[in-house]
Amino acid sequence: MKKTLKKSLCFLLTLVMLLSIATTAFAKTNKTPVILVHGLGANPVYENIGTEDQAEIENLGLGDIASTIFQNKAIINEVVKMLDPDRKTNRKKLIDSLAKVIGKDNAINCTKNGNIKKGQGVINYWTTPLSKHKDYWQNADVAEAAIARQLCKTNGAKNVYCFNYDWRQDVCKTAKDLNKYIKIIKKKTGAKKVSVIGCSLGGAVLSAYIDAYAKQKDLKTAVFVNPAIGGVDVARAFALDLTINRKSVLNYLKCMETAFNGGELQGLFKAAGIFGDVRIGYLADYLSTFVKNKKSVKQLYMKVLKPWIGNIPSLWECVPYDSFDAAVNKMSKMGFLDKKSGLYKKIKKYHGVQGRFNKNIKALKKSGVEVAIFASYGTMGIPLTSKVNNQTDALIDTKYASAGATVANYGKKLKASGKYVSNDKAINAKTCALPNNTWFLKDVQHMRFYFGSDATKLVANIACGNVKANIKAVKKKYKKGQFLAEVNRKLVTVW
Repeated sequence: MKKTLKKSLCFLLTLVMLLSIATTAFAKTNKTPVILVHGLGANPVYENIGTEDQAEIENLGLGDIASTIFQNKAIINEVVKMLDPDRKTNRKKLIDSLAKVIGKDNAINCTKNGNIKKGQGVINYWTTPLSKHKDYWQNADVAEAAIARQLCKTNGAKNVYCFNYDWRQDVCKTAKDLNKYIKIIKKKTGAKKVSVIGCSLGGAVLSAYIDAYAKQKDLKTAVFVNPAIGGVDVARAFALDLTINRKSVLNYLKCMETAFNGGELQGLFKAAGIFGDVRIGYLADYLSTFVKNKKSVKQLYMKVLKPWIGNIPSLWECVPYDSFDAAVNKMSKMGFLDKKSGLYKKIKKYHGVQGRFNKNIKALKKSGVEVAIFASYGTMGIPLTSKVNNQTDALIDTKYASAGATVANYGKKLKASGKYVSNDKAINAKTCALPNNTWFLKDVQHMRFYFGSDATKLVANIACGNVKANIKAVKKKYKKGQFLAEVNRKLVTVW
């Protein structure tokens, strides 16, 4: 009798332990893991990793370069001459001086085949949740880290992950790494699926991942935030579409008075317009003649840009789909791009991914994955190419980020009407790949997503599964439509 009782107790204790273990395992997957994929420059890269000379490579080298330029008398003297039409700038001297400062500092550049140099990469590759990396997000106010913070608040930090990668490398290579990362997170958590948010260049990474691995059915939700899925028209500079003029430059400064960070620097831009419009006009006039001089442009590209950033695949992969052939032809003819190189093979492969995006994203949604795209508008293009009048988020053109919206030129209106047209007549979402899953945020500049703002909360709630990723569901639950403007971090219907 005692033996029977003892055996029964042992059995019950074993059963309790097994149930306990099962409950713990179930708790791990109670919430779908959310993975944040950041954009270009949002994650530090290092050289000489693991040695006493380990050091962060400045993003595109801009900080060090700017500092050096302002200390270089030869460059400053030539720039000052541009502000005075009566003084002739020595173009050769300017380019040679820039080459010594920028062209010489090529730590950020990749090899001729578009590979990361030996000893370079990231040091914060985390396969543990953000509950273990609070320094990254707990005090973040804006950009990807702020979105991570919002995700942690919404989903619990133990259920949020950040996929850090070397943003210079080929996007398809990064997508392959993301696939491995997702497998690791699934195994660690026991989750059957994950949700992924692709921010900026991370949107292109997510696109390449979907192109190669969608059939594995590992995604529950895919969210694109200001994504570089279709490229950036300013990258048409690779196709030598260089157009600079006084009107565009001054209009751009005027636009930025109210557009940049919600007008936070309005006084500065206004002052530049009031006190510097004449001199800035002279500068624009000079640059206009400079970009028309084929010899000078070639020297600038080959001596300055090529050794600095010319071999970075991710920058090439920001060339818009319809500009790719022109860019390849122009740059290969100049000697900037070798069509026999590994770099060309990489960017050509991603070009195919770009062309398949609309088909891929429709198929993904049809397979049952929740898909959301957030594209911003309200800022004119950077005054460097012929596309300066495009609506942008201050960097990425809205028509590309939205996967096909019909967009009025900045300051103009569309003649169309209907439920997919914004009240300000700037956007017609009907032509988007997914018109019922694409939101437009006016005056939310590129990745200026603030912690606690309505825009960031909406992204987090969709990513974490608190609401279905479609216009109808969001409008029903949060009273937020498809076209929203940001006012004091609140989203209101575009007027």
